[in-house]
Amino acid sequence: MGIRVDILTPQGDSGQAFNPTVMLSSIVSGYTYKVQGYSSVVAQIDAPIDSAAAGTITLQCSQDGCSWYNLPGSGTPIEYTATGVQLAVNVEGLIFIRYQITTTSGTVEYMLTVTGVANV
Repeated sequence: MGIRVDILTPQGDSGQAFNPTVMLSSIVSGYTYKVQGYSSVVAQIDAPIDSAAAGTITLQCSQDGCSWYNLPGSGTPIEYTATGVQLAVNVEGLIFIRYQITTTSGTVEYMLTVTGVANV
């Protein structure tokens, strides 16, 4: 058995695909990814050099793409406040995840790239 790593493409409300590396901001505050069939996801969060504000990105999950919750078993939200490659998060059994800006200070912009790890 091996593993496969894919760059995931975020989906809009109507299922359309976006560029794999997307911008999160106080205007576009979240992106949804279909993770069914993946065992974990890894996010890389980058900030443009001219970004002078701070914010928090929260990882949420959903089985229907409409109602969003903290990941099962975590009890508390998974939040990111720093840029860089983040730790892998278990998503087995989930269908959708969403990275959502939940707090901002000023105009925040982040570049987000998400990879999925599948057991093959």
